[in-house]
Amino acid sequence: MGSRRLAHTLMFAFNLAAFSSLLTFVAVKTPGKRGHLSALRCWSPFLGLLLASLLIMVDLTRHILLDAELFIAQLHMFNPDMSLTLAGKIGVWSTWLGNFLLLVSVIWYVLPAPSNRPRDALMPAL
Repeated sequence: MGSRRLAHTLMFAFNLAAFSSLLTFVAVKTPGKRGHLSALRCWSPFLGLLLASLLIMVDLTRHILLDAELFIAQLHMFNPDMSLTLAGKIGVWSTWLGNFLLLVSVIWYVLPAPSNRPRDALMPAL
């Protein structure tokens, strides 16, 4: 039981630190990289990363609360018949959705930002 609590705590801390660093980096670099876009298009990758981070942290937080023996009746993952409880389903779906959104948002941020110039302005006149 002690090693499981330690593992949950370390994973929570590692993910919180990684997401904090990632969000800080993207927030600092976004105005320079995507500042020429409208506000929504400029900050959409950051907002996607923020939402992904929150979704991934849901199940990790559930584990921390259970390890602290808080809200055990509401937060356990499995029913006696080994089917998922509501908290278990929320944890699974939020983790999967968060990981998918994390991947999409990182790719969206890393790819070159689109230009606001019309296509004709990109090609010199012959």
